[in-house]
Amino acid sequence: MKEIDVRTQLVHRIHRIQGQLEAIEKGLFDDKADCEKTLMQLKASSQALKKFGEAYMHAYMDKCFTEKRGSSNIKENVRKAIRTAFSI
Repeated sequence: MKEIDVRTQLVHRIHRIQGQLEAIEKGLFDDKADCEKTLMQLKASSQALKKFGEAYMHAYMDKCFTEKRGSSNIKENVRKAIRTAFSI
């Protein structure tokens, strides 16, 4: 898949997450808001953010390997990416 397509897909994921968070925010000011529904939206947005991180990581790794960097540089980039992903 082209890099621009991957970026577009990542942006679409971010927009969906933003929509979910906006719905949660609106629920905070709605006295008739369904608490269970709000919690489900919170869970869905959390999962969507995790999935975004995973998709971003895959895109980063693909880019890293296709740029034909030196093997020691790739190794360090993989280590940085793994450290970053698991320190969130």
